[in-house]
Amino acid sequence: MTGPIASSWVGENTLNALAPLLASAEPLATVMDELLRFVEQLTPDMRCSILLADLSAGVLRSGKAPSLPPAYTLAIDRLPIADGVGSCGTAAARRKTVIVSDIAASPLWRGYTELAREHALAACWSVPLLDSHGELLGTCAMYYSRPRAPTAAEEDLIRIIGIFAAAVIQRHRDADRLHASEARYRELAETCPDAVLVHRGGRIVYANRSAAQLLLLQDASILVGQRLERFVDSRCRRDLLAHRTGVLAARLHRSDGASVYVEIAASQSPMDGRLMTLMVCRDMTERLTLEQELLDVSSREQAHLAHDLHDGLGQQLTGIALFIRGLGNQIVRELPAHAADFKRINALVSQSIEDTRRLASGMSPIGVERAGLMGALTALSAHAREVYGLQVLLEIDPLLLSAVESRAASHLYRIVQEAMSNVARHAHATQLKIAVRMTASELNLTIADDGIGLADRPAGSESEVGLGLRIMRYRAQRIGGSLRIERCSPRGTAIRVSCPLKDYERVSRAPGPVGEEVLSHRFVL
Repeated sequence: MTGPIASSWVGENTLNALAPLLASAEPLATVMDELLRFVEQLTPDMRCSILLADLSAGVLRSGKAPSLPPAYTLAIDRLPIADGVGSCGTAAARRKTVIVSDIAASPLWRGYTELAREHALAACWSVPLLDSHGELLGTCAMYYSRPRAPTAAEEDLIRIIGIFAAAVIQRHRDADRLHASEARYRELAETCPDAVLVHRGGRIVYANRSAAQLLLLQDASILVGQRLERFVDSRCRRDLLAHRTGVLAARLHRSDGASVYVEIAASQSPMDGRLMTLMVCRDMTERLTLEQELLDVSSREQAHLAHDLHDGLGQQLTGIALFIRGLGNQIVRELPAHAADFKRINALVSQSIEDTRRLASGMSPIGVERAGLMGALTALSAHAREVYGLQVLLEIDPLLLSAVESRAASHLYRIVQEAMSNVARHAHATQLKIAVRMTASELNLTIADDGIGLADRPAGSESEVGLGLRIMRYRAQRIGGSLRIERCSPRGTAIRVSCPLKDYERVSRAPGPVGEEVLSHRFVL
């Protein structure tokens, strides 16, 4: 084929012939060479080149030119990206196709006319190569040994070649960037003191040395190919496998059977062309142990102080109130004018007694020890209705809660108390539902409100709420459980605590009110 390119040939054959190059695994230089040789076969008079953009330097670098003289290719290496610098420099600067049908007469080639004449180049058509975001990748040029303008079919060919060349370069460039990024990630991961795990769909594809050390394994390669859930405690397995971004607390199993508490920061990133979940796991066992010990010490001190307030100062104030009441009755008969004064004194003492009891109850859940978890939560709900104006719905089976071990009951009570306080201060809720239910293997506590939700709360409240949530999570962990937070529909937040039953025993069967059997259980958390 020596004449102009036929329009029918371009439309029927070019796309099919070029398509395999887009998916080629060959190096970029090889693919560009194949692309240009295919174009040059369309007419022996055509010679093509691809220049690659170096935007940091503002120049075009030689890419591939299978039929141009090496001396010419070397001469135009580092061609400035600027208007008036030949067909390619101008096309790159304008981001538009530039057709120069007669190099000798074109002002764009001033300064390069002699170079073109030396290599028998009389016409040059150049198309800019742009990626999907409009960034300049380079230029593709078609040279002729005689002056000529393109036909309509050749204009279509210029456009098609520009699109294919840009797609090929972008794919290779993105792949190079991805490989470089992955290499940096791996280099950083290998030197990271924290455990790094990468998984896809729950199967581990990468682990660093710190991950092997955390789980007491001899080599990180042992982890590769394993299912992630094999090393995750069952109580937090579902949350962890669904965790894609953000921070999550979890418990992992080591090879010696012991558990280790970790804080996991997760993100998603592409690796090997696929989307993976990257997890950085920081060992929090020592810090959690210390924090939990401090929490226990603080709770014990508060309990002692609460008992002193309730059984000491509270009793003394009660005695004073009785004494004043008796004294007041006598004095009022003799000095009626002071009746109102004694009435005010008696009211102040009564209010002091009530304030002392509330303070003691807030510092330590005395009601748990005296009335059980059922009674304590009932009193707490009444307090929320009175003080916060919340409508509280309490769903608890008293038979199931009567035997809850006091330490576990105290932690559950505190979780409800902290959640209730957060709801009252931050959620703008009107209703609160507290439900305690038991399955064959665990106790489930749910605290749900109809407020604005955690994600919608005003600035300045997150740190305070976050601290409360951390304390609640620590308390759940202290009794072997786990805590998760969910958004409710259409609004509100639910806090769910699950605690395994270590000692589960069916102790009796009793007929229900309508002839159904009701199971009574004795269990210890």
